[in-house]
Amino acid sequence: MSQSPPHIDIDLEKVEDAGARSHGLDFPRTWLSDTIEAILGSISFVLNTIWILLVLIIVANVTMRYVLGVNYVWIEEVQWHMYAVGFMFGIGYALMHDSHVRVDVLAANFRPKTRAWIELFAIVVIILPMCYLIISYGIPFVEASYNRGERSSAPGGLANRWMIKSVIVLAFGYIALAAFARLLRVTAFLFNFPRARAVQ
Repeated sequence: MSQSPPHIDIDLEKVEDAGARSHGLDFPRTWLSDTIEAILGSISFVLNTIWILLVLIIVANVTMRYVLGVNYVWIEEVQWHMYAVGFMFGIGYALMHDSHVRVDVLAANFRPKTRAWIELFAIVVIILPMCYLIISYGIPFVEASYNRGERSSAPGGLANRWMIKSVIVLAFGYIALAAFARLLRVTAFLFNFPRARAVQ
């Protein structure tokens, strides 16, 4: 005689806590880090509309191609550019909300102070210098594109290619600000400087 499988109750909140966000450390908040994150959050709110527009453009493009039998290169290029904008700024957003990829198997076993020192090292030695290099080399890259009047090499493609190239500079500026805000929170945790805000 077959037995029915046992009933298992699942607490979805505990599952979520054990999932992707469980590795995050909640460092103290500071006045300046909160101000920077509020500004970046407002920019992110506006940029998140890009995903809605992208879906609408993809649907329109597919409809035109398979229903009307027409295809425009510039629409496909707009899709690629919108993907680029969304993902480039998404890096800074993930950094700001501590939702970027980590080696969780290792991070879960480290003490909070050890993880804070690793984060301090990563921001100061890797992220901020990388942002500086990309921005400093990216500005002349965008200027050269603007001065040449660079456009897509595809027939019927988009003009003003400098605009999409400028996203590199803007996105890494965003990443640098997000990293700096995170750095303030890490130093508040490690050194109590700047002073943490009182929890409301």
